Amino acid sequence: MNWLLHNARSRLLYALRNPRYAVGSLYRELAQADERFLAKLTGTDRKEIRRFLDEPIRSQEFAACLKEAEMDLHKLQIQSADLYAKKVLVQYATIRALRPENVVETGVANGVSSAYLLFALKKNARGKLYSIELGDPQYLPSGRPPGWVVPNWLKAQWQLIIGDARDLLPRLLGELGTVDIFIHDSLHTYEHMFWEFRAAYPSLRPGGLIISDDAAWNSAFPEFCREVHARDARILRGVGFLQKNCT
Repeated sequence: MNWLLHNARSRLLYALRNPRYAVGSLYRELAQADERFLAKLTGTDRKEIRRFLDEPIRSQEFAACLKEAEMDLHKLQIQSADLYAKKVLVQYATIRALRPENVVETGVANGVSSAYLLFALKKNARGKLYSIELGDPQYLPSGRPPGWVVPNWLKAQWQLIIGDARDLLPRLLGELGTVDIFIHDSLHTYEHMFWEFRAAYPSLRPGGLIISDDAAWNSAFPEFCREVHARDARILRGVGFLQKNCT
């Protein structure tokens, strides 16, 4: 079955099982609620955010990269990130709009999200992505290294660091000094998520962002937002966005 058709079928079944979520999702699409929030967060026009959301799939080179990866990803026993999900696209659009210099992420696995982030940096013609990955083989196809989805033509702006975030994240943040965006996409336990948010926040520049995948899995993200008195924070498509207050 074609990967796009498989995704569409999976989403339809999920919508049928979760009608309240489906109605809310439809409303957000019609009202362009996600686009409006990202435009406010990044100081960008809503129409520009919409253009960024459509950009990756319209690129023949990037679409070919996803197409090449889909068969191996489909065989995984543990589900990888959806190749075409809006939860990945909202992160892509944010990178495009903010044009950051330093982006730090924890958690790479196959590298689907990393590929999107790196494509955004390439389109911006600036910035670097620093990725920390534990390297657990259970999330990878046999014989594939972490981040294998990322094509060679996107690796110039990437530094992949293998090891435990508990050891490597404080060291990396100390070396960089200041970061524009921190992305949590590693172990989604309450304790680890809260630890990463607290570790990254002091290095985040004023107006910079913490982005958290699967932010609705537990209460760590909303609790941290309250702890730092964040004025602009929201969960979109399961992804948490927090902007560091400027004052």
